[in-house]
Amino acid sequence: MKRKEALKVAADKLPKKRFKHCERVAETAVQMSEIFKADKDRCFLAGILHDYSKYDDLSKMYQTVTAEQLDPELLEYKSEVLHGPVAAVKIKNKFNIIDEEILNAVAHHTSGAKQMGLIEKIIYVADYIEPKRTQPGVDQIRDIVFKEKNLDLAVYTITKANVKHLLNKDQTIYHKTIECLNYYNMARE
Repeated sequence: MKRKEALKVAADKLPKKRFKHCERVAETAVQMSEIFKADKDRCFLAGILHDYSKYDDLSKMYQTVTAEQLDPELLEYKSEVLHGPVAAVKIKNKFNIIDEEILNAVAHHTSGAKQMGLIEKIIYVADYIEPKRTQPGVDQIRDIVFKEKNLDLAVYTITKANVKHLLNKDQTIYHKTIECLNYYNMARE
């Protein structure tokens, strides 16, 4: 899928505000691709499509998890976790995107995962640090990416912040997020 088509697909499916977020994630991912020597077109595609299923009906997401035999534990979560894995399946089936790294980047942008590929890590981080994000600690993570050029440390720092946030809200934490935290705690140096 070319950029122009991907932009149209995302613009047609998503509310304008979410589409603009996806554009910023794609642009941030392209900037990061230059630093970390990743394919900029694949980074753009994963970035523009990462939230493709963000606003899908929750019951339909659960049906997709079951029909596509995704991790059954996903049925215990809502859209915040589900929209990544569901979007990966949808863009594979609907648009014949078969690039595993793009699909994994879309699938894991909501949870992280251990041993992520380069594009997976870039999208996970770009989603968190795109220019309109203002959450506490985001500038520190931007420095880790753009000044220190340490992608694994950025993944760890984001995942740690996410886990702390979920714990403070007494939320259940998806096992892939815990695996991501543990893996990148060891890999970040």
